[in-house]
Amino acid sequence: MTVRAASNSFDAMTLAVAARHSCPPQWRIFMEALATSLSQVAGDEQALRVLAGVGSAIAREQSIPASNSLAELKAAMNAGLQTLDWGQVDIYEAEKALEFVVIGYPCFEGVEAQTAFAAILEALLEGWLTQQAARPGLAMRLAERGGGSYPPLVFRYERTGP
Repeated sequence: MTVRAASNSFDAMTLAVAARHSCPPQWRIFMEALATSLSQVAGDEQALRVLAGVGSAIAREQSIPASNSLAELKAAMNAGLQTLDWGQVDIYEAEKALEFVVIGYPCFEGVEAQTAFAAILEALLEGWLTQQAARPGLAMRLAERGGGSYPPLVFRYERTGP
C-alpha cells in the first residue's frame, strides 16, 4: 500500500513560478471573471454544478485509456493532465479511499478562480475514474488544500453513503 507523505519533495516556489508561466494572464483573468459571474448569477451551489459539468465534459472529450493498475491509472491521468497543461497527479491508498494529489496545476490568485478550477478538476478526475469502471456510491471530493500560497490539491475518491 502506498501512503501519502505529509509533504511532497517539490519546492513550492518552483511549482508556483512554473504554474504562473504555464497559465497566461488572459486565462487567469477569464477564470476570475467566470467564477465570480457564475456565483453572482446562479449562486454558489449552482455555479459549482455548472463547473462540475464542465469537468465531466472535458473528461468525456479527453478520455483516458483503461488501466489495470494504479500505476497505469496514474500514467494515463498524467498524460491527460499534461495535454491540458494542468499539472500532475500522484495516487495513494488511504483508509478505504484513494487520494489524488495534484501539483503544478494552473495558479490563480483569487479564491473564486481557485475554487472554480478545483471544481472542474474534481469532476475531471471523477469522470476519468468512471470511465475505468462505474462504481455506484463512490465520489471524488476535494479533501484539502495543502499549506502555503500554492498548495497541492488533495482529492479523495471514496464511498459517500452508509
